[in-house]
Amino acid sequence: MGLDGRSFVMLLMGFGCNVPALMGTRVMRSRTLRLLTMLVIPFSLSSARLQVFVFITAALFAPKSAALVLFSLYLLSFASAILTALLFKRFFQNDEPFVLELPPYRFPTLRQMVLRGWHEVYQFVQRATKFIIAGVVLVWLLTHLPPSAVPASADSYAGIIGAWLQPLLAPIGITPELTIALIFGFVAKEIVIGALAVIYGLSGTALNSALAQQLDWVQAYSFMLFTLIYMPCLSAIATLRSESKNLGFTVFSIAWSLVLAWLASFVFYQAARALGY
Repeated sequence: MGLDGRSFVMLLMGFGCNVPALMGTRVMRSRTLRLLTMLVIPFSLSSARLQVFVFITAALFAPKSAALVLFSLYLLSFASAILTALLFKRFFQNDEPFVLELPPYRFPTLRQMVLRGWHEVYQFVQRATKFIIAGVVLVWLLTHLPPSAVPASADSYAGIIGAWLQPLLAPIGITPELTIALIFGFVAKEIVIGALAVIYGLSGTALNSALAQQLDWVQAYSFMLFTLIYMPCLSAIATLRSESKNLGFTVFSIAWSLVLAWLASFVFYQAARALGY
């Protein structure tokens, strides 16, 4: 696939959070290998996405099938990364030998560990926070403007955008309410459930019941599949831009994830409907 063991380690790290996984690619000397690795990392099923999937599977799937549904999303996460690497490895040719030099390892001092830990955490918080704050402010404005509109309603700017995108997302079974939640998910995937709570005006088990009444399992799985593959959160995109130092590569990564997400959801949704589900 054009990757090496370090790429696989970063891919696994992405299942916790994509941001430190993208930053971890600094250990690679080859720039082309770094770029290809950064292209596949956002497909890792991060803990933020996991929260969304656990909530939805609990609402719409029976306990016996919910675990299989969640496991299938993990498999599709790996499949998306593998497919991406296979498709684009020829554009990111790597001539670095698959050899890792082992330096003499020494146990770090307490001072070194504290300083290095503080430096990494500070960099992460500084980079991620400003984009998350800006994104949250933007989401609030979209849901509360114009002033005459009911917050998070179809008359708000967020609702207007959801209606505008509906012709594109209707073929994959995503409703206007889910469309708005996807827009919020661009800021941070954890916001998706909160967005649904605001849109429906419900929370907890009441929101579970509302989703179960308005969606069937095909729509729910299509929504989760799209959420799994489409663009990562703002902080991950900011990190991708910073680490790649290439705006064009960042835009390409976002565009490819959106295209792949739509195609995967379209194939699943239309096939399931054709089979009578």
